[in-house]
Amino acid sequence: MKKISIALAALVGGTLFLSAPATMAFGLGNITSAIPGAGGASASAVSGGDIDAFIQTANDANQMINSSSAHIFKALASKEEIAALEARLTAANAIADPAEKAAEISKIKSDEATAVQKTLASKEGEAKLSAMNKAQMASFGNAAFTFMLGVLKDKQLAEGSTALVSGVASNPTLVPRLGALKDVASSVSSQVANTAKIGEGLAKLAKAGKIAALPTAASEKPKKVDEI
Repeated sequence: MKKISIALAALVGGTLFLSAPATMAFGLGNITSAIPGAGGASASAVSGGDIDAFIQTANDANQMINSSSAHIFKALASKEEIAALEARLTAANAIADPAEKAAEISKIKSDEATAVQKTLASKEGEAKLSAMNKAQMASFGNAAFTFMLGVLKDKQLAEGSTALVSGVASNPTLVPRLGALKDVASSVSSQVANTAKIGEGLAKLAKAGKIAALPTAASEKPKKVDEI
């Protein structure tokens, strides 16, 4: 998760996220038919809209993972841990240099993810979950669902990124956007790896019946997460 915010920001400067089509797997369009090797089309069929779609979906997945991870962290962490993280975020948001600010926030989110991973596997985490009331458990379950949905989106993006990069590299008019696309593709793959352990913990909770079923397809819709 460390690089994705910076990489996304770099590409936002060269594209618009407005209403670009995303992959059919996400229920937002059909990018797969235009990606070489994914739908049988030639490299020339890849367009700037396909890049926009890829980045839009990467941005959506990143937002889902970051927001739901924050909810899960607040549900399981101690008051001291929550206060310490919020203080770090406040200090990071006050950093003037955009790149430095993004890097620090990314580090904080990475530390948050590590803390969530450890807590999910701990006795303290189990005790916190057992002490939750029905509304709190429902909110936690929604956060877990949305987190895993973001992971599924990232996984499909990672699987289709090689073909998209190849198509863009073969299209002279799109080559100027290739470097930024590769950065985001790399960040997506890294995020898939970085979220795996948390995903394992949430999957175990779902399998044990402690939280509602998790998404099975990237085309599902995120669930609303209320404050826990």
